[in-house]
Amino acid sequence: MSNVATAAVVAPYEKSYLAGLLAFVCFVTLFEGYDLLIINLALPYLGTDFGADSKTLGSAVGLINVGTILAFIPVRLADRFGRRRVFLTAVAGYTIFTLLSAFSVGLYDFVAYQFIARMFMVTEIGVGAIILTEEMPAKYRGAAVTLMFALSLCGGIFGSAIFPYVVDTELGWRMLYIIGAAVAPVLIFYWSRLRETRRYREGGAAEAGVSLIASFLAMKEVFRARYRRRTLAGATIWFTVNAWSSSCMFFFSYYVTNERGWEPAAVSYALTLGYSLAIIGYVTAGPMLDFAGRRLTATVYFSIGAIAAYLCFTAQSVPVITAAYVVVLGMHAVWPIAATITSEIFPTEIRGTANAVVNNLIGRTGMALAPAIVGALSGLLGSVGQAVALMSLIPFVCLPIILLTVSETKGQELEHIHT
Repeated sequence: MSNVATAAVVAPYEKSYLAGLLAFVCFVTLFEGYDLLIINLALPYLGTDFGADSKTLGSAVGLINVGTILAFIPVRLADRFGRRRVFLTAVAGYTIFTLLSAFSVGLYDFVAYQFIARMFMVTEIGVGAIILTEEMPAKYRGAAVTLMFALSLCGGIFGSAIFPYVVDTELGWRMLYIIGAAVAPVLIFYWSRLRETRRYREGGAAEAGVSLIASFLAMKEVFRARYRRRTLAGATIWFTVNAWSSSCMFFFSYYVTNERGWEPAAVSYALTLGYSLAIIGYVTAGPMLDFAGRRLTATVYFSIGAIAAYLCFTAQSVPVITAAYVVVLGMHAVWPIAATITSEIFPTEIRGTANAVVNNLIGRTGMALAPAIVGALSGLLGSVGQAVALMSLIPFVCLPIILLTVSETKGQELEHIHT
């Protein structure tokens, strides 16, 4: 395996290409935010249409999120086939299966389509973060990855804004998924324009002639002594982010609709306001990552997010619930914070593999398990809100591990981090 730590810093592409690259990656990420929101919005109506209770819906969402774990496979292949090919395939796959979700005839095929769509969506986000990490100048790297995730909020704003108009149409919640396929024309435009990353071409394509089986067996490199601490750090970060986020995101609409008696217009207002103001959290996270550092930024966002989520899902007052959820959405900047940290701490030749392991294979189990746990706890506690409130405190359990294992990397070129 080559040692990129001794390599010279790779010369960047021209600024005009980098601007277009950032715009394209950010645009497709917008639909990630849209996708996460619409299942939140559709959940009460899926329950009605398919005759499912909260426990069944919790299990369904948990099963859908197993697809995020299987994203380990395509993200892992980014080290073999390149970032460009895997990224474009993921965007195309997500678009197709999101559209198919709109034509589901029952809960089983809806779960199947969303299972695959979620796998491609997470692949898209994971490889997109790697692309920006490898291509953007060091001093803007944290801000670029944060901007990518911030644009997902625009998808949430759009989804929450159209929801009250769409839900009353003949197609109802299905129209949300038809609209989700709108990324197709932009994908066609950029298909021939997106280039392979320079760092992959010049130092990370060592697996090109290796068999697929050998390629997957090579992932044991991530668990060797030299990377073990980094693997523990990355896996802990991603498990925390996934478990906390999925608990808060997927059950908000169900919680306020069924346990607080909100009407669709009130849900739409709260979500539109929340996603609009949550941009502040993302805008703040970028500079904090690049100037205050990765460790401090992670501590602040995890802590505030946990407190706000607990308050949101235990409160009775509409203003308090709304205000707390605005903060929760803003603290979802833990996603770009996690992506920045875990993309930086591994060298180029295993970056795709390492992120597949710590994010998709290990970390995403949090996204699969948390909704099922919420569903089970809601049966015991008699309340989805109380169940989510308990799950929202998980950052306080994992934060000490993160602080003990994550080294500071702000302002360093990737080649220098691994020296």
